[in-house]
Amino acid sequence: MPINHCIFSDFDGTISVPDVTDVLLEAYALPQWRAIEDSWRSGAIGSMECMRRQVELLRCSREELDALVDGVAIDPGFRDFAHACREAWVPLVVLSDGLDYVIERVLRNQGLGWVPFYANRLEMHGDGRYSLAFPHARCECISGSGTCKCALMRTLRRPGAEVLLIGDGASDFCAAQGGADFVLAKGTLLDHCRKLSLPHAAYGNFRDIMLLLFNHQHGELGMQGCPPVFSHAG
Repeated sequence: MPINHCIFSDFDGTISVPDVTDVLLEAYALPQWRAIEDSWRSGAIGSMECMRRQVELLRCSREELDALVDGVAIDPGFRDFAHACREAWVPLVVLSDGLDYVIERVLRNQGLGWVPFYANRLEMHGDGRYSLAFPHARCECISGSGTCKCALMRTLRRPGAEVLLIGDGASDFCAAQGGADFVLAKGTLLDHCRKLSLPHAAYGNFRDIMLLLFNHQHGELGMQGCPPVFSHAG
């Protein structure tokens, strides 16, 4: 079957139920991380600078880090969604402004280690300290993120494919504006799409998305305007 769609999904707060970076900072960072967060929220610093400085405040062993990550819950519908994409030959890629080590471990724990992802690189220094590298940063990124999702989407999309973005927050703004043909949104991303009149629909979880994308094949459009994706009912 010809592939005519590509799906890109955020991770923190979208696939993972909590924002894992926030959970890590709450558990293991020195208290100064909150002031850095306030600076980002006020617009005084960008997302990449915020993440860099906050991760440098983490103080935990790798064992402590792993134990916390292993307790992270994911959206209960995401596993079925990922398998449905694979069975329908629809490319699914995770784009995240979070931590690659965390994402890789969570996906592997869920039996989804085959799902490709792009994220900031967590570097471990062996003394309970950490730093971040940003292999996917772009100076022109409108979100100022460590991972420029719009640039990655332009690189990874198949020629002629419709691009669907799934997300929830500010790190998805550039992708919603600069790469996606349609956005499934919640949280601040939903507000952003409404403000800019971007083609979008609201969702609550991946079970909502499954119903939408499959039911469309029967003429039952759950979220008005979303393009059809799957060619069969599961």
